[in-house]
Amino acid sequence: MFRSFILSLFFILSIHSFLQAENGKESSIPYVTINKIIITGNHITKNKIILRELEVKQGDSIPWSSLNHKIIASRENLLNCRLFNFVEIKSEYAGLRKVNLKVSVIERWYVWPIPILSVQDRNFNVWWEQKKLNRINYGVNLIVNNFRGRMEVLNLILQNGYNKTFQIKWTTPYVNKNQTWGLGFRGGIVFNHETNYAVQNNKLLFFGQGKDFVKRNYFSEISFSYRPLFRKLNIFFLRYEHYQLSDSLEKLNPAYAYNQTNFSFLTFKYIYKQDFRDFAPYPLNGYYLEINFQKTGLGIINKKVDQVSAFVAYDKYLHLKNRWYYAFNVSSKIVPNRYRPYFLEQGLGYPPLTLRGYELYVINGMWTNIFRSNLKYELIPKHIFRIPYLKSDTFGKVFYALYANIIFDAGYVMNRKQPNPDPLTNKFLYGTGLGIDYVTYYDTVVRFEYILNGQGQTHFFVSLVAPI
Repeated sequence: MFRSFILSLFFILSIHSFLQAENGKESSIPYVTINKIIITGNHITKNKIILRELEVKQGDSIPWSSLNHKIIASRENLLNCRLFNFVEIKSEYAGLRKVNLKVSVIERWYVWPIPILSVQDRNFNVWWEQKKLNRINYGVNLIVNNFRGRMEVLNLILQNGYNKTFQIKWTTPYVNKNQTWGLGFRGGIVFNHETNYAVQNNKLLFFGQGKDFVKRNYFSEISFSYRPLFRKLNIFFLRYEHYQLSDSLEKLNPAYAYNQTNFSFLTFKYIYKQDFRDFAPYPLNGYYLEINFQKTGLGIINKKVDQVSAFVAYDKYLHLKNRWYYAFNVSSKIVPNRYRPYFLEQGLGYPPLTLRGYELYVINGMWTNIFRSNLKYELIPKHIFRIPYLKSDTFGKVFYALYANIIFDAGYVMNRKQPNPDPLTNKFLYGTGLGIDYVTYYDTVVRFEYILNGQGQTHFFVSLVAPI
């Protein structure tokens, strides 16, 4: 099993190596010196945060032929920080073999008290099947991006309704002088009136006890990030979790938590990312690579918890010709351990392992492989306009674009140890169809997709994230 995952990892990395363009050799002459870097438009963001994302520094001497490439890459770095709606970087003559760089940004609005009105189910499409109003959560999600102008994130969630949640999170990207190490904290509680306890015919089965909570989860987490280069990131997580479970869950599914109603454990997780996308919320060019290893149960608090998982994903975005684009994703996840309490399982059907056409299903297994693809046509290229009577560029300057997609996804979930596997386990799955993507500022993507899956079922889905 693990050998199969290694083969998947090798396959994905081979695709990456094959498709990645080779860097041409830069000419040794002539050179140009960066005389000054002038930053405007950053009313909140500290200069050092912006300078960190520029691939040149004041006083650098670089080949003239590479200047434009570094300007483009620096602009993409700044956009992918998600601090600015618009970024412009221009060079101007400053003397013999000298240039000044003018960096102009339009900052976003950073404080968002977002009302919570969400459904208990995995996604809106699942909830829409039954349309039960009592399965709705409400509250407020306060997000403060770019806190103190240092790209920090402060997040407070207060949620009531079907589930009750309190969560606080704070992350800062840099805690050292060289701006390479970051730090984060997160903690909270989640009380569930209802939780799923099993999968039958690839549909979740739920259990609830009226006004009583069937699952209580207390958690805390510390994370460290290391970003020595512009587009390569390492993140280390250490997480503590404690669960209080209704004993009825064990009666319904003996494998739910293996006869434990109080369940505590530690989790270590490591994520490595390479992000060379031109615009992370909706990429058209570049690639993204993520490798993820997780060890649930460190043998300290609860020696019975012992689970290892590994995940790898590779996204590639290509500009084919004129208004035509193509994107694909290859992902693989393996959970080889025999000891797998049900309530920790998240197979196909939970992000990031989703397959279009199968949003209504859950498919758990030991090894999951998926392929997703979009052939994209740009119906309306990125168009910038101003909203009348809004003088502030933060909201008044807007862009939008519209894309049509031809979709093909495929996947396979293997679970050889399940005596009577669900219908979609150990089978080739696929979905194909048509879609429309509307893209605008503040990372907003609205997707409308009509999909035919391998079981002959057709579905119309609405989603609020990029397809790949």
